[in-house]
Amino acid sequence: MSTSTNPVKEFFTIARVFGAFYDLYSPERGRVRAVLRGRLRNISSKERHPFVVGDRVYAMESGGEWAIEERLARKNELLRKSKEGDAQVLCANVDQIAVLASLKDPETKDGFLDRCLAAAYLSQVPPLIVFTKLDLVDRETAIKRSSVYKDLGYEVIMVSCQTGQGLEELYSKFSSKTTYLVGNSGVGKSSLVNVLSDRELQKTSQVSFSTKKGKHTTTNSNFLVLEDNIVLIDSPGIKEWGILHLSKGEILESYPELRKYKEECDISDCCDAGPGCKMLFSIGEATDISTERKKSLESMLASLENPFRITRRDHLKNESKS
Repeated sequence: MSTSTNPVKEFFTIARVFGAFYDLYSPERGRVRAVLRGRLRNISSKERHPFVVGDRVYAMESGGEWAIEERLARKNELLRKSKEGDAQVLCANVDQIAVLASLKDPETKDGFLDRCLAAAYLSQVPPLIVFTKLDLVDRETAIKRSSVYKDLGYEVIMVSCQTGQGLEELYSKFSSKTTYLVGNSGVGKSSLVNVLSDRELQKTSQVSFSTKKGKHTTTNSNFLVLEDNIVLIDSPGIKEWGILHLSKGEILESYPELRKYKEECDISDCCDAGPGCKMLFSIGEATDISTERKKSLESMLASLENPFRITRRDHLKNESKS
């Protein structure tokens, strides 16, 4: 007499998304390819990114095929939003976000870095600022750049994949944590992953000498498991971090230089950034906010006021279509 066993739900983490297919990971199974169970496709049709890398799910196997049955509640999620109705969840359930900023070739502008920090603050994911390509600048330049953020209380590490400087300290910061890696193209994310893993997991690319801008080598986020319980989520290079999901008050509060003035607000838990806002008023008064950081802030606030401004590039695109 034969007996049959009912399939059992197993716990996985989404490691990569390929359109309608998902790579799932568990220590016991390694990686398996799965699809969504029929009823979950309804969720998928309503949300742009209902299932992302880092999501914790239950899946079952039937006839050699895996299907996701359930998504567990997220402890956090990291978002960006560049246009109305198009918020993008980049990852879920991470312990920290490592913002990679290149010191040279290409130099990462403060504007990008500050937008990342604002988004991390809203999501309550601790940021770790990693300045890369330390070997390409002199010590004075590196210290001057990093001290701006160190003095504000951010964790900052400077590294070089060429000389190995700072990599041991960075490895310890990644140990036993799930870290989302983000940065512009060409900042050295893939090179960093390769060095830390001691094998070429990711393709690397040269920076274009004509533009000094990097070329994309990662096309979608990938969940990488290294030794010492290190999990890295390597993401595609991001040109600009949209912050339209943030309110004016949330942007102001994300600045440590201004956050202290919130304590002076007469209305608790207000933060509507109205005419009487202490943080808004302090922008012109604060002496501990750098010129570049102030420009970043003004740019972010301006983008909220006019989020859909038409640029010259947009006009050229429209003309080419007509």
